[in-house]
Amino acid sequence: MNLKHNLTKNEPAAHELSNSMRCMGYSLESAIADIVDNSITAKATEIEIKFPVSPEEVYIAICDNGNGMTKEELFDAMKYGSTLKGKERAEDDLGRFGMGLKSASHSQCRRLSVVSKKNGKVSAYVWDLDVIDEKHDWLMIDCTDREIAQIPFIDYLDKKTSGTVVVWQDFDFIRKEAGEEYGEIVRQQDDVANYLSLIFHRFLSKDKKDRLSIRINNFQLEPLDPFLENHPKTSVKKSISIPVKDSSGIERMISIQPYILPFQKDLTKEDEKKSGGVENYRTKQGFYIYRNERLIIWGTWFNRHRDELTKYARIKVDIPNTLDDVWGIDIKKQNAKIPASIRQRLTRAVDEAMDASIKKQQYRGRIAKVDNDLDYIWNRIDNRGYYTYSINRESKIFKLISEKINDDAKAYFDLFLEEVERNIPYHQIYLDKSRNIVDENDNEERIADVMNKARLFFTMVQDLNPSLSKEQIVENMFKSEPFCNYMDLKKKVLEECK
Repeated sequence: MNLKHNLTKNEPAAHELSNSMRCMGYSLESAIADIVDNSITAKATEIEIKFPVSPEEVYIAICDNGNGMTKEELFDAMKYGSTLKGKERAEDDLGRFGMGLKSASHSQCRRLSVVSKKNGKVSAYVWDLDVIDEKHDWLMIDCTDREIAQIPFIDYLDKKTSGTVVVWQDFDFIRKEAGEEYGEIVRQQDDVANYLSLIFHRFLSKDKKDRLSIRINNFQLEPLDPFLENHPKTSVKKSISIPVKDSSGIERMISIQPYILPFQKDLTKEDEKKSGGVENYRTKQGFYIYRNERLIIWGTWFNRHRDELTKYARIKVDIPNTLDDVWGIDIKKQNAKIPASIRQRLTRAVDEAMDASIKKQQYRGRIAKVDNDLDYIWNRIDNRGYYTYSINRESKIFKLISEKINDDAKAYFDLFLEEVERNIPYHQIYLDKSRNIVDENDNEERIADVMNKARLFFTMVQDLNPSLSKEQIVENMFKSEPFCNYMDLKKKVLEECK
């Protein structure tokens, strides 16, 4: 193959690319968390986050007492695609692409100032998007001593042997959306505090000598523990280690720790707060994925089938940064995919947790079926001679619909269905039935409705299982409610569906 080519440089337009990089989907709290990652990687033991206290000066500053940077190191850190980040990273590095400082900051503001102190010397650079837009080039402000002295919170470094101050100013996105910066930023202060308390809870709860301190305007953050590890009724299951090869063929270890949380009735107000709030207690069960002890994904089953028995299960999964490419960690460190090679082993850990969760259920009964060959929508459950009714979450139609719902929506959908089950108007149904005033006749509209559902059901099954024949899909369909009650439609469905 001839490797000789005519090469020509095609540099991106600075003002276009810099503005495009701003639209990566950061929220204010996730952007601040990305800066905190850098502070932790720099071995900071204290981080102070400053929110504005007056509309006259609107800023956000993230100050740390980490290792700091020389002028050369700071110059590289301010580069889009830091060359130092391209080299082999330390195993405790929370960075990813060498883009977080810039992309996270400019997702919120137009002016990013970074001041750093190392070896007794202070240096600073500023990325100002107004300058880039005007000059149409990647031009940073190399701050003089006089300009450094004017950067907000520069005095934080006066009593530090080393450290870094990151300052955000000119919040144009927030200004456009909310009308003004100050009130909206202050309004989000509590959300930022709660987010950081969860994301970095393991750093905030370490032994005293290794513990990280994070303060927001002098308010000390306390860790939120999604597993309630110190609660006497939390069940800690056996941990599992899984060897996984990275992209270089080196074996790395993933550790998995299942927990079964206490019933809500066993929680104090403090427990509810520590676990992330009562509103999330049931909706945020599932996997909690940590990268170097930093939480990146939580409260999801990755579309794994969930049911009544998983509602108190949370699974802690620890992965090293050496598996970033295997897990598909994105630039914001907010998304990851479970590799197919370990999904089955992770599922085994979930099943183990579910086994324990079964034993924790208040209600244990036997499902009574009239015909075991039929797939019912409702379960009639015999609990020592007393009966309750629940929606059959194992039914084919329920599972198909669940496939179309994302994990966040599923959690709330489950809560709604529980209330439907608990609020069946038995007494009124009994009275109406005894008076023979319940409309149980199938009119033409109902039959047409079932036929439309059959078409939809057929398409959904075919999409999910393309190897099944038309006959197999229809045969299985008419073993399930409501279709099994309309056998006259079976032939018509066979004829229509392709």
